[in-house]
Amino acid sequence: MKKNLKIRNFPTIIISMLMISAILYSATTIRPALAQETPTGMFVVPQDTVLTNAQVGTHFDLNVSIANVTGFVGIEWRLAWNASLMNCTSITENLYKTVTPTDPDSQANIWKLNLKYNNTAGLAYYAYTYQDLTLAVDNGYAPINITSSAYPEGLASAILNFTVTLAPPVNSFYDCDFTFEVVNVGDLTAQNLNVTGQNGHYRIYGPPETSDTIIPFEGNNYTVTTVTNASLVPDSMQFAKLNESSYKLDFNLTGTDGATAYVNVTIPKALMTINPTDTWTVNVNGTGTTPIITSDDTLNVTYFYITTTLSTNVEIWGTVPEYTMLFIPLLMAATLVAFGLRRRRKL
Repeated sequence: MKKNLKIRNFPTIIISMLMISAILYSATTIRPALAQETPTGMFVVPQDTVLTNAQVGTHFDLNVSIANVTGFVGIEWRLAWNASLMNCTSITENLYKTVTPTDPDSQANIWKLNLKYNNTAGLAYYAYTYQDLTLAVDNGYAPINITSSAYPEGLASAILNFTVTLAPPVNSFYDCDFTFEVVNVGDLTAQNLNVTGQNGHYRIYGPPETSDTIIPFEGNNYTVTTVTNASLVPDSMQFAKLNESSYKLDFNLTGTDGATAYVNVTIPKALMTINPTDTWTVNVNGTGTTPIITSDDTLNVTYFYITTTLSTNVEIWGTVPEYTMLFIPLLMAATLVAFGLRRRRKL
């Protein structure tokens, strides 16, 4: 029996490891919170952003961009952030890529980045200038126009790489603002172009909650795994028989009321499945819903990805595999046959 338990739980162990790997891989993904028009002035890209599954050492890039500015020859700006949450590991100049000098000796006449940044204070100071403004103008490197038609998303003047140094706990988040101060954007006559800076906001989420629940059934233990950005209510997961042909897996999620949450449920097929001609029934708070359902025949599991508004009760209806339901009757029949044969031999 112990060997049988290990074999039955082996697919669940494997899929749990794969899910954790997939979650770690997705940690570097930055998702814009919503689509927005290109701002005017200077801003970080992305601006209003969610960084999911952040852990210590997670890397991400942001651009410091400028848009809808014409006739400028120099930029000076400052950017500040919360240095207790993240560290700026590298900064790459990008403005010089707007032109390609035909004369190698003219390289020095393109944008020259003078940069200082202090990770402890969470500050970066920038200034872009020309070493020789006359040659830059004569060679067509200045002034430069960054219009929405030429650069629909703005032009990245610098690319900053950050590393998370303080990760939020499971299912929690930190907010980090990137605050701009544009000191000066000047034209050929050294006049300020009055370009403003637009601040950026990042919400940094910690890893989701992963829970394994042991479901005892017909003498075996089956592991159901949930991965969610909410919380599984302790001891809420139940497996029950509804009628002769269907069973129900039931559990509750909790979190901030009204918040949007997701849960990915992994159910072993040896515990619950459906006939090829049937469909799964999934209810959220008593109302039918259509989750994303995928099946893995190799690992012998079914995945359910469900989105919901908290707080939430989730019900998944299916059937118990026939060989599981017939296990006890077959065992009894085999026992009776063996007993009869043994008695016959004695006679």
